[in-house]
Amino acid sequence: QLPEQASLAIESKKDDEFETLQKQFMQLHNRYIVSQIKSGVMIIDQQAAHERILYERFLLHLEDRKGASQQSLFPQTVTLSPNDYELAKSLLDDIKSLGFEVREFGKNTLVIEGIPVDLGSKSINETQLFEHLIEGFKNSQQELKLDKRDALARSMAKNSAIKAGAKLEQQEMNALIEELFACKTPNFGINGKLVVQTIGLSEIAQKFEK
Repeated sequence: QLPEQASLAIESKKDDEFETLQKQFMQLHNRYIVSQIKSGVMIIDQQAAHERILYERFLLHLEDRKGASQQSLFPQTVTLSPNDYELAKSLLDDIKSLGFEVREFGKNTLVIEGIPVDLGSKSINETQLFEHLIEGFKNSQQELKLDKRDALARSMAKNSAIKAGAKLEQQEMNALIEELFACKTPNFGINGKLVVQTIGLSEIAQKFEK
């Protein structure tokens, strides 16, 4: 059974309970984002939050086929095993819908000429990202029995989200929180675990009682 605060979040993500008193967030150990709310304190897992945001965004791109791409300055080649190459070719239309610009190069090799705009301007190893995308897709389909597009969106989100340990500026935390609560399911990560936790003032007060 879910905690009372979590149930409240599910019922109404825009509820006053989760309205922050000010748009000033603190990062805790480069892993969590902490904010004061009316009832106490709200804590958000930054990696799980970003995975949820990207997952819903990539699912939308796979449905509307409108994922935007940013051109790579230096196109990268990726050589896969014969089986993975055939798998990648079968997924090519959907991969392009995410925002990749990819073409066949022959001999189990693809050329990556662009990556999704959603990944931002951070330094990205295109080859490694693509390899992890294919590997994550296979794992999601085998272990979770997901359909093709869901598995692809899940793999892409997991491999491109900010990680625990990444330092965020105030503006980045603001954007992350706003995008999270604009999601259809903001309170749960793509692994099914809670993204948002709250600690009430009464619970905090109890810790100081003798």
